[in-house]
Formats: sequence, C-alpha cells, structure tokens
Amino acid sequence: MKAFTFLLVFLVVYVVLQLLYTLYLAYYNPHIDPFSYYISTLVIKLFNQAEITEIAQKSKILISVNGKPIVNIMEACNGVSVFITLWSFILAYRNKLWHYTWFIPLSFIALFLANLARIYLLIQIKMNVESIFVFFHEYVFPVILYLFAFGFMIVWVKLATTEKKPHASAN
Repeated sequence: MKAFTFLLVFLVVYVVLQLLYTLYLAYYNPHIDPFSYYISTLVIKLFNQAEITEIAQKSKILISVNGKPIVNIMEACNGVSVFITLWSFILAYRNKLWHYTWFIPLSFIALFLANLARIYLLIQIKMNVESIFVFFHEYVFPVILYLFAFGFMIVWVKLATTEKKPHASAN
C-alpha cells in the first residue's frame, strides 16, 4: 500500500507541477520566461564580450560571444523539468517536516548551479569543439543532471529511513 501511495502522490504532484509550469510558460509566450532569461543573464557574466538577444516570437534567447552567435537558450534549458521530477519524488516520499524546510531549497540551489555549469560547459564546447556539441547537449549533460537529481533522491531516502541510533555508552 505504501508503494501505491508513493506512486499516486508522485504522479499527482508531478502532473500538477507540470501543469503549473506549462501555464507559467503560456503566460509569457511568445516571449522567453523570466527564469530562463535570468539564467541567460547569469551565464553571459562568465564570458568576456558576451551578450544576449531575445528572439521573442520563438521564446528563446541567443547568446553571442565576441559578436558571434553561439547557442540559443530556451525554457527547456532552465532545468525546471529536473526540479519538478526531484520535488515530486521528495514530496511523495514522506520525511520529517524539518528535512523538507532545508532539503528543498538546498536541492534547488545545487541543481540550479549544476545547470548553470552545464550551460557554461556547453557554450565552451560549442565555441571550441563544435563537432561534439550535439552529443553532449542531447545525451551527456542531461544524463549527468538527472543523475545529480537521483543522488539527491538517494540522500532523501536515507534521511527518511535513518533512525537515530542510541550512542553506545563507554564502559
């Protein structure tokens, strides 16, 4: 019964969060959403002579370095789908309230920084070794980001299942 409850809560939370995210994106369409725009502005600060240009009718941002167009940033690049998956898991797998208060913000910050690093590295790859860009963009970095989230899931389960063990008394 616990497995069924977990699965049901996971699916409901996942669908609700995806629906809310879709509504959020629809609200800003045909422009880029503010979160994706914010990520783009952070990434360009890591490069000299970098700039962003919003391509409004396509809901994306073009990042150029030294006047050369490099990559497009779209809503799929912002990592929200990874957050939604992780948070659905966290909310479905019951734990102490205290753990939620620090683990959800910590997981958000860690995944946010990992995603920024992913975008930065993808831009570096595109500028320096363009022939491997698609492979890293489509396969390597998504797997790494989801494995990172999976690591948080493992930590979450360990937090939920680890009971305080009494300290052994020194005799």
